[in-house]
Amino acid sequence: MALRYADTVNTGIAAVSPHALFDWGTAIAEASGTFSQFLSGGSSTQGALSASLFSGLHRGLIGEVGGFAGGSTHSGGTRTGEVLGNLRFHYPLGSNEIFAGVGAGRTSFGNGSQRILLGEVGLSTQLRDFDATLTVSPVSLDSIKYADSQLSLSWTRQNFDFEALFGFRVGDQLTDLGATARAWGSLSAVAWVKPHIAAVLSGGTYPIDPTQGFPGGRFLSASIRLARGNDHNPGIKRGEAAPGALPDEAPIVQGFSWEKSGRGDVILRASAPRARTVEVTGDFTKWIPVQLSGENGGWWSIRLPLAPGKYQMNLRVNGGSWIVPPGLLSMADEFGGTVGLLVVE
Repeated sequence: MALRYADTVNTGIAAVSPHALFDWGTAIAEASGTFSQFLSGGSSTQGALSASLFSGLHRGLIGEVGGFAGGSTHSGGTRTGEVLGNLRFHYPLGSNEIFAGVGAGRTSFGNGSQRILLGEVGLSTQLRDFDATLTVSPVSLDSIKYADSQLSLSWTRQNFDFEALFGFRVGDQLTDLGATARAWGSLSAVAWVKPHIAAVLSGGTYPIDPTQGFPGGRFLSASIRLARGNDHNPGIKRGEAAPGALPDEAPIVQGFSWEKSGRGDVILRASAPRARTVEVTGDFTKWIPVQLSGENGGWWSIRLPLAPGKYQMNLRVNGGSWIVPPGLLSMADEFGGTVGLLVVE
């Protein structure tokens, strides 16, 4: 890549960024890093490790305990570091979710370290074809106090993926980091020209990071993405009807439940009185649609071998759109679609 930074650095970069994601059902961990070699001399290394443990609580409430550790080092001797622990609660409301949490830790840059306390409250929802998340995060960094509000939007249409971010900060500013702007925003567009090849264009602004001593700035990026095993289909995405499917006059799925049956088995049930067919797909079926069996009273069911853990899934009625089952937490997947989170205890 080519880099121009703060009118002082104008050089080429060779960079490698490994990334790993581990999922054990009720626990998840993620590790990432980047090593950059500047063609004009010098290098930079940064990395991050995060982990979360989920647990179903009372009346659909989901608890999350997590931790984060990250930092960077540069050939000039500059180092940064951050360690955080957080507690978060998620409450699903159909296809929406309310969440809130608190966190604490320490951050360091330059020759000193500071204590950090932070909070979080937000709402995730679907607005027609958009997935939207609004988050408000108050932060206390020793004597510095501020609050960030961010709205993120994502939209997938056929072979295009779009993401937009808007943010605003109130409270103290760090003038020694050049803090002048209190608002920021960015836009990213991904065009899948082939099932495994995409063109990516993104740009925008970002705020200063007081926790790591980073100044704000502007960016513009263009790249080609190569994906192996990517199931992004330019013609169909989760949430759209399959070819030849007939649209329904109104939503059919009226309820959804699950229960344990025997050792290691779980029965999934969906109430769909007007349905001709009901199918389920999820990571436990390798995203292959599996048909449910009809029962009396408009209920449909299927028995599956599911160990306790956290699963992603969707339902489809009469070959129509893939939907999040009623009562499950709605969340965005890695391909721009929306899935339900099923927690088996």
